Amino acid sequence: MYDIKNYQQVIFDCDGVILDSNEIKSKAFADALVGEDPKLIDEFLYYHQQNGGVSRFVKFEYFYKIIKAQKDYQVDRDNALKKYSKLSLEGLLSCNEIKGIRNILTQLSNYNIDSFVVSGGEQTEVRTVLKKKDLSHYFKKIYGSPATKKENLSAIKPAKSLYFGDAKSDYEAASVFGMDFVYINGASEWTEGIKFCQQNNIAMFKDFTEFEGLK
Repeated sequence: MYDIKNYQQVIFDCDGVILDSNEIKSKAFADALVGEDPKLIDEFLYYHQQNGGVSRFVKFEYFYKIIKAQKDYQVDRDNALKKYSKLSLEGLLSCNEIKGIRNILTQLSNYNIDSFVVSGGEQTEVRTVLKKKDLSHYFKKIYGSPATKKENLSAIKPAKSLYFGDAKSDYEAASVFGMDFVYINGASEWTEGIKFCQQNNIAMFKDFTEFEGLK
């Protein structure tokens, strides 16, 4: 099992890894599209939940351009983005943390191991929320969208790294950079996540109270 002290830096996704916010964001996506065909909203929510870590900008583009096949959709897309951003921020400020997150962050600080956030959430929003929750001081840098996770990881100095994520996009980004990956599944909406990790021998835990790498 992974020993946290063997790493030079540790990367955290935000939603579902630091914050118990995935359900909040799914509801915000649905509420931002009130008035649209419910069947299309359901299709969009499935796409959203299977593509955790992909930014809101990409997702709303996908809804209007691919699912709805709407022409001249830019105004509607931008309005949906504004609604979503407001709803998302409100929910994030009141949501719970993933159990054990402060413990592992404190341990990493004690070991002088750098911690980073690489989130699919909008960067300013993620930084604002983590600051208000008194979590931002644990991290050397906090990255978010519209840059992709792979783009943000490329900005971090290469080192022996461990990546905690809750989505396939997290695993794929970690793999590109040769990072070890742990799946945090307690709040994940990736329906095939557990099966995928079992098939690929990927470590997984419900939350950080189960993570044995601190012992």
